[in-house]
Amino acid sequence: MAPTASAGTRRRSRASHFGGKATSTASTRSRRSEPAPSEDLVEAFVLRTGRALARIAERIPRDRLLAAVGASTDTDVLFTSLREAAAIGAEIEPDKPDPLTEAFLRGSEMKRDMLKAEGGALSAQQLAEHLGITPQGLGRKRERNQVFWLDVGDGYVYPAFQIGKNGLLPGVREVLDAFTVDDPWMRVNFMLTGDQRLGGKRPIDLLRKGKIDDVVTAAAAYGEHGAA
Repeated sequence: MAPTASAGTRRRSRASHFGGKATSTASTRSRRSEPAPSEDLVEAFVLRTGRALARIAERIPRDRLLAAVGASTDTDVLFTSLREAAAIGAEIEPDKPDPLTEAFLRGSEMKRDMLKAEGGALSAQQLAEHLGITPQGLGRKRERNQVFWLDVGDGYVYPAFQIGKNGLLPGVREVLDAFTVDDPWMRVNFMLTGDQRLGGKRPIDLLRKGKIDDVVTAAAAYGEHGAA
């Protein structure tokens, strides 16, 4: 019998593509699974399905609702209620998502796009191999904010845009040092979004052209009130 993972097992890093293909000089021979849904995505799902189930419950006859509630598991309750809704022809008019749910959905979609952009995301093993260090060494770089990283719920991934021919793309360390924002998703968003201080160009594109000072200046101002 295979041993089960203990609660103290360290968080694992995974590469995430959400249908995209990561570009990396590191080995990609091992199959990488998609990371667990982010917390905001789960919360949006619960909000929307909860409203839908409430509308279904209002239309199911009391005796059938009692039978559904008496099911042995929560999953059985769900499937029984859905079968009853179909049986009685309950047509549920969809509600317009409330502003909070819409914000969750927009945020989740933005994160999904960031994980797919510019070659996708690399696992700790992939980036460590490219840098010629161990995953533990990469973990120390992450803790010191010396690489771009993202927390995807059950581990960390590393945007592929930051890799260069030999190690990290020149200027990455300087840009990370310049940031005044701590949120890793905001930092990645900055690199992938046109900035007015850079003439509407994306910081990552200018960094690849060697415009390190320009990107550092924009990064230092990113997150200030009124900043783009």
